[in-house]
Amino acid sequence: MRRPILARSVVATAAAALVLAGCGGGAATTSSKDPKTAFSTGIDNLKDTDVLTVKLKFDTTADKLQGFAKENGDTFDPALAKDIATGEIVLETKTLNGKKLSEIKANESNQTAVRFAFSDNGNTYAEIRSRDDSLYLRADVKGLLDLFGKSKTYAEIQARASTLPAFVKAFVANEWVSLNLGVLKSLAGQLGGGAASPNPAQMQKLFADLKAVIGTDVTVTRVGTDDSGDHLALATQSRKFVTDLLQAAGGAIPAAGLALGKFDPTKVPDHTIKVDAWVKDGALAKVSFDLVQFAKPGEAKPGDSLPLVMTLDRSGDDISKPDTSTPVDLSQLGSLLGGLGA
Repeated sequence: MRRPILARSVVATAAAALVLAGCGGGAATTSSKDPKTAFSTGIDNLKDTDVLTVKLKFDTTADKLQGFAKENGDTFDPALAKDIATGEIVLETKTLNGKKLSEIKANESNQTAVRFAFSDNGNTYAEIRSRDDSLYLRADVKGLLDLFGKSKTYAEIQARASTLPAFVKAFVANEWVSLNLGVLKSLAGQLGGGAASPNPAQMQKLFADLKAVIGTDVTVTRVGTDDSGDHLALATQSRKFVTDLLQAAGGAIPAAGLALGKFDPTKVPDHTIKVDAWVKDGALAKVSFDLVQFAKPGEAKPGDSLPLVMTLDRSGDDISKPDTSTPVDLSQLGSLLGGLGA
């Protein structure tokens, strides 16, 4: 399979999957409920806990990825194929006051911590933590360059960083840097970006509208029960689904409507999108999306599959502050930009 199709499918699906997750032992059956009700209730129950961990990764192997490329007369670097097959994106949200996620009020946003990370084979390449009105960032710059075959450029980046502010040097050295969210919001307001941030009321309307779109545009049928939980099959028509999603986003958050105003949903290819989902112990536990369904004729042979799998777990580790971090000094951005242009 050609990488451009793979890349754009991954980005679109990953974004939709994480938004969906934000809305909302042995396998507990939901067979007494209508399949769509079971799915909707499964989303709602994700917030019936103080922590939610979402993981996104491919259910495939490097050999299969290389095989897709070979079928189309293309090649896939073995090392990159391995990293894509084993890579994992993690998004964890945890309350700091012991309340359930569903109980957090709009004025208690600082009582929730968030962690976003990209890892592969036990190595965390990038991580962002948000806690106590501060944002903490770290990236394994050298490891990421190695990942994409650009190892030789690290020495040059190190040399340039040595002439830049301390937080840049720390970031390049895979050390934590921190940013005060209050200062960042103030700066955004001065630059006219304050209106772009949705308020709690807008977010509540958005999620309510998104659930309504799912209720009208998505069909849900029950497949059976296995170790992952009650297996449900979802289907929707791509063009109508995207059109209604855009309408919901624009109606709930005006800034989103302005940003998406030039996007024409009538140009979205119209076909059926199929997704498998599992509800376990009353909550959505797993979603699997086969990217091969987006392949054009001749790009995949019968039996090919490339599932992108999202798992949702109502447990997770504490999201702590790093022991040390270098503050980002926004007043030094001018010298930073000058150094980058040197």
